[in-house]
Amino acid sequence: SQEELGTADVAKQMAIGKSTAFRLLTTLEKRGFLLKTANARYRLGIKLVMLASVAGQRMEIVHSIHPYLERLTAASGETSHFVVLVDEKEVMFVDKVIATSSIRMDSLVGLRRLAHMTATGKAILAFKSEAFVDSYASLVVFEQRTPHSLPDKQALLSSLAFSRAHLYACDDEESELGLTCFAAPIFDLSNEVLGAISISGPSERMNNRKTELVELVKQTAAQINAAMQ
Repeated sequence: SQEELGTADVAKQMAIGKSTAFRLLTTLEKRGFLLKTANARYRLGIKLVMLASVAGQRMEIVHSIHPYLERLTAASGETSHFVVLVDEKEVMFVDKVIATSSIRMDSLVGLRRLAHMTATGKAILAFKSEAFVDSYASLVVFEQRTPHSLPDKQALLSSLAFSRAHLYACDDEESELGLTCFAAPIFDLSNEVLGAISISGPSERMNNRKTELVELVKQTAAQINAAMQ
C-alpha cells in the first residue's frame, strides 16, 4: 500500500536477495511498469496504473453482465459464457453459468482458446478491423481439430462476414465433436467490440432449437449492449 519503495524494502517484502530485487526493479522500470524517483525509490508507472484500471473495469463488466448470463441460462436451459479477447490471438472465458442439464464441458473460467476455434471468438473477430483480422490470420495455425474446423483464412473471412450480417456466430462442432455453441457480440461505450456471450450444449439439442436459441442469445446481447450505452 506504500506509494514508493526502495530496493531493500522490495527485497524484504518479497523475501529475495537485494541483487535479485534490484534486477527485477530495473527490468520493470525499463519496460515502463515502474518509475524511479530522484532518491532511488520506485513507484508504479503509468503502464501498471493503466493495467490495474483495465483489470478493475473488466471485473466490473463481468459483475454487471453476470445476471444476464443467469437469465440466459434459465431461459435456454444451456450453459452460458462471457468471453473477452486477451491479445491478438486468444480469447479467454471470464465468466460462466452452468445449466443443470449440462454435460461436462472443457470450458472453464480462465481457459484461453484461439479466437477462430470458438463461436465467441468469431463474434468478436467479426467486429474487429480488417487489419486486425489479417494480422490474426497470419499469426494462427488453422488446426483441423475436427472435420468441421475452419481450414484457412478464406473460410474464416466468410464465417466473419456471416456473423457481421446476422449479429451472431456459430461453433458447429469446429473445436469439439458433439458440442455446438451460439454467440453474440458485446460492445463498449465507444461501440468497440468488448467481448461476446454464448450458450453451448450437445449439438443435437442445440441444432433442434437453433432458431429459438440464437434469438435468445441475440436478445440478451442486445439488452446488455443497451445497458452499456
